[in-house]
Order: sequence, then structure tokens, then C-alpha cells
Amino acid sequence: METMDLAKLASSLNTDARRISYEENKHRFTKVAFDVFQLNSSPIESLWILEDGEDGKQYLAAMYEEMGTEKKMESKGTWETLLDKKSENLTLLYKSVPIKRFAASAYGFTKDDVHIFERTLIEKLNSDKEFVNLLIKSQSKTTQDELFKKFPELA
Repeated sequence: METMDLAKLASSLNTDARRISYEENKHRFTKVAFDVFQLNSSPIESLWILEDGEDGKQYLAAMYEEMGTEKKMESKGTWETLLDKKSENLTLLYKSVPIKRFAASAYGFTKDDVHIFERTLIEKLNSDKEFVNLLIKSQSKTTQDELFKKFPELA
């Protein structure tokens, strides 16, 4: 997968250095919401918004938090994920106990978009109790019993 040197790219553009040409770089991004994109090769979560330029072309502009509105990192819940070294398998953990393994081949994610799969899975588990119930019901009866014994709050 090709990586992007944002500093080099920005300096080579004649336009605003905070935006890049959408047409030339769209293969490097994944659409995550209406007109919002994420850089595929970025190890950090960076969001970009699609904008129309004065020249009639479309540009991706980096989205930044307002200055002075720093947020503290907070724990979002008790669910976590672990990736194998090749980013082909993701293990879901509850309070550091492995619950389920997700294989890329079975769930359709690649090492380039696994971060989106991880983020979506964790957000869903931390916000949707029905989704948690469905996940637990997908386990064998023995596994369910063990989970409920160790973590009665999941029952």
C-alpha cells in the first residue's frame, strides 16, 4: 500500500496547504460519513472533509479540533481489541478476557481498514446493549455460562 507524505504533498500544491486534491488522492482515503474521509495509512485517527474549491475542483481538508478545546482521554468502556501481527485477526476482549476472534477473511476487513472495523465494533458494544446480547448469544452455551459466571453484568 502506498503511503502519503503529507508535508511533501502540501508543499507541492499551489492552493491552501491544509487541503489536498480529492481526485488525485481519493484512492488513499476511506469514506466514513457523508463528505468525511479517513486516511487509510494513518496510524492515528485523522478526519478529512470534502470541500468544493473556488476553481470548481474538490479538495480534502484536514479537520482539526478548535484550539483550546482539548479533551482528556477517557475510557469508553470495558471492551477492547487486540490485533495479530499481520492485522488479519482481531480478538475482542471484555475486561481483558478474550471473548471472540474475528478473522479478516470471514468479516471482510483488510489490514488497511481494520482500524475502522475495530472502532465501529467497540463503539457499538459500548453503546448498544442489544448488540452485546447478540454477540453473547452467538457464543456456545458453555461459553455463555462461563461469561455470565465471571461477568454477571453481561447477563
